[in-house]
Amino acid sequence: MTAEEIERLAAWCAAAGVGEIELAEAGFSLCLRIQSAKAEPCASAAEAPKAEAVFKGVRAPGVGVFRLVHPTTGHPVVETGQPVRKGETVGVLQIGPCLKAVLAPADGTLGAALVADGAVVGYGTPLYELM
Repeated sequence: MTAEEIERLAAWCAAAGVGEIELAEAGFSLCLRIQSAKAEPCASAAEAPKAEAVFKGVRAPGVGVFRLVHPTTGHPVVETGQPVRKGETVGVLQIGPCLKAVLAPADGTLGAALVADGAVVGYGTPLYELM
């Protein structure tokens, strides 16, 4: 983001009554805190906590019920520790009567499931670590 874009974002936040906003992505994080007269100043970059590592794994592609076991076959979709290729189906998201494949975003080894079979998940919920 440019300084002008950050200033515009801060002005929009202040006008909307938003006191703080934080944006983060790989290699970039931004925290804007709109201060009142009594507010403490933002921490300097040296005092700011380090950004958390970006999750490298499989996330839910939508809202639904996550299935480790395929509803029509009764067999696990994949096994923990199995090597997977980018685009390979590693789970199923059930949305009512519809099934949507959960795909590996990259090649790797599938870690243990981070949610239980049958758990309701939201868009972007981490489902598996990918090593």
